[in-house]
Amino acid sequence: MDQSTINFYQENAKQVAERYESVVSDLSKHFSEAFNTGLKVLDIGCGSGRDLAVLHKLGFDCYGIDPTAEFVEIAQEIHTELRDRIIQGALPELSVPFDGEFDGVLCSAVLMHIEVEQLPAAAQAIKACLKVGGRLLFSVPSKRLDVVSENRDQNGRLFIPNQADRLKSIFEELGFKTISTWNNSDSMGRDAVAWESLLMELETH
Repeated sequence: MDQSTINFYQENAKQVAERYESVVSDLSKHFSEAFNTGLKVLDIGCGSGRDLAVLHKLGFDCYGIDPTAEFVEIAQEIHTELRDRIIQGALPELSVPFDGEFDGVLCSAVLMHIEVEQLPAAAQAIKACLKVGGRLLFSVPSKRLDVVSENRDQNGRLFIPNQADRLKSIFEELGFKTISTWNNSDSMGRDAVAWESLLMELETH
């Protein structure tokens, strides 16, 4: 994951976590459709633990990783039910966590923070976490009008645009098929931001 983006989250983790926790993710309404209740799910880039807590409440055996040590700590303080279920880790150099063999992977608002040339390695790392038949649910921006220069916002965070089709092709080459796609509004109500989400299933290793 882009280091300047990680640096921003490290320096602003408390304030960002408060913003995340103040809203419900629009993507979360698809969790029960995407994954079968009770199965093992990994949230890559779990941030404040907001979506992970929803998965836990829905009955999933869920775990999380995040590249920001501050988020790993904050998430487990806010959501005590997630204690010992979140560790530090990042794409694309991710080592398979929690013994792998996941039935599902959630990757919400993460892959746009990875340079294009690193996306195949990131996709391979995600695949390594999943069982055959496992599902991947990811979201990336379809609109990001607050990007000001060289695909970065005013805080220096990387937001590579128009990633959905590129990622779809990369994952299909790795043996995934597309199940569903959705357009999601921005959970924080920002007119300058909209999201595209894909649900894919791993058919072959």
